[in-house]
Amino acid sequence: MIEQRSLRLLSRRGTRDAAGELLRLSEALAPGTEPDHYGEGTVIEELEREVAALLGKEAAVFSISGKAAQLSALRVHADRRGRTLVAAHPRSHIVEDENDAIGALYGLRVARVGALTAPFGAADVAAVHEPLAAVVVELPLRRAGYRVPPWDELVAIAAASRRAGAAFHLDGARLWETAPGYGRTPAEIAALCDTVYVSFYKGLQGLAGAALAGDAETIAAARGWINRAGAILYRAYPYAVAAREGLRRELPRMAEYHARATIIAAALRGAAGLAVSADPPACNAFAVFVAGDRDVLFAARDTVSVSHGIQLFGPSLAATPDPQVWSFEIAVGPETLAIDVAEIRAAFDELLALAR
Repeated sequence: MIEQRSLRLLSRRGTRDAAGELLRLSEALAPGTEPDHYGEGTVIEELEREVAALLGKEAAVFSISGKAAQLSALRVHADRRGRTLVAAHPRSHIVEDENDAIGALYGLRVARVGALTAPFGAADVAAVHEPLAAVVVELPLRRAGYRVPPWDELVAIAAASRRAGAAFHLDGARLWETAPGYGRTPAEIAALCDTVYVSFYKGLQGLAGAALAGDAETIAAARGWINRAGAILYRAYPYAVAAREGLRRELPRMAEYHARATIIAAALRGAAGLAVSADPPACNAFAVFVAGDRDVLFAARDTVSVSHGIQLFGPSLAATPDPQVWSFEIAVGPETLAIDVAEIRAAFDELLALAR
């Protein structure tokens, strides 16, 4: 078996060289820069202004936790309207991955709208009869295969939200990655919504952290809730520097990553026992569905790692409704670009042959 560190990973976030990453960040920090103090300081404030400008909003606030940033915005929208119901997709991050933080910590309820396998539309919003505080669209909807509503439908959802007297909020954890698929800038997408949350550690490959952007009054109110959640740290400048460097280095490459994801997905199309979603990809990432016995697939993956030097998927395979079909994700970044697409297809062909 070849060493893990020498494997080319088909999908990877962050770095395998923690010490090197910290050294690069220290070199990116101007000498004499003073550290921040509970969200106040040059590095944090400059990042907030830059993100607000990139998203076309009046203001932004940095939060070490995207969960706290997003749910704080929803709580502000709810308080203003005297409502507690938020519309979200049943497979959204808010519903599936946060252990009911929205209810247990923020006192809000979720109306699950839309079918499990696709993003919801404006008609789904209109079908909710109880008054809504906010409507949340996750771009892309990761658990449904990184899918997005068509642009016209996204515009219609924003309009339907406002007709219902609700705020329109974008869960834009991967908004940077999604913009090329829409053929629009992040600001053009964010113009549809009242508030938007973006992440710094996914496609931008930062250490951690997120930002919430919107009008100045809403962001000021949300900052208080983010602070209550403990998500504004005593010192956060390393995270802010990493976020800033990600915006400089990775944001300009998002169109390239999306284009390569589209090429890889096309190369895998038609492989027996394998499917991808979305096809074509809506962003730099997509889900891969592969048929076979789980243990056999892991053994095949390890064989392919030796023969091709590529690790096709990591330590887990997600179950699907079909007990003989499993899924994993490919998220294209700089390391993926270095692998020839024909070699990727050959590696998958070997995996599938071994799995049969």
